[in-house]
Amino acid sequence: MKYYFTISAVAIMAMILTAFTSMKLYEDNEAKISNEIPSLLIETLDGNSVNTKDIIKSGEPTLLVFWATCCAPCKQELTTISNVYDSWKNKTGINVVAVSVDLPQYANGVEPFVNKAGWEFDIFLDGKRELMHAMNAESTPHSFLINRSGEVVWQKSGFVSGDEAVIYQEIKKII
Repeated sequence: MKYYFTISAVAIMAMILTAFTSMKLYEDNEAKISNEIPSLLIETLDGNSVNTKDIIKSGEPTLLVFWATCCAPCKQELTTISNVYDSWKNKTGINVVAVSVDLPQYANGVEPFVNKAGWEFDIFLDGKRELMHAMNAESTPHSFLINRSGEVVWQKSGFVSGDEAVIYQEIKKII
């Protein structure tokens, strides 16, 4: 019985330590997310490298969306945003940046897809998903709202019809 108690006490202490460590990591990640976009290299559709700091236009609020061509909710979100983008841009000055996380072997399909869809916002490639992981986005679509100072102020994962109204309300809060 004493042996069982000793193992249980050790197990409980390990769980407490794990929970504390996880909580600390979560706090560190939250601090990272709530600050600014990390400085990494991603690609333009024509294969040039660009620093992620340069995709955020100074003084403009930005909606950054991670997406993939195989993701139906991603396509729905970006098509919906595309349909209201001119209106949003005129009313709020919002800059929309869509970052494809399609793997490198599928990256050549991104540009034809975007051209066919008629999206007129900036499109970049993050085939290694370095930016996506650095921003702690685990799935697509994942959207981040970045204020005029370059700070991430809001985020959401997933998309269902009607979410564009929520996104627009969040944009209006920061202008």
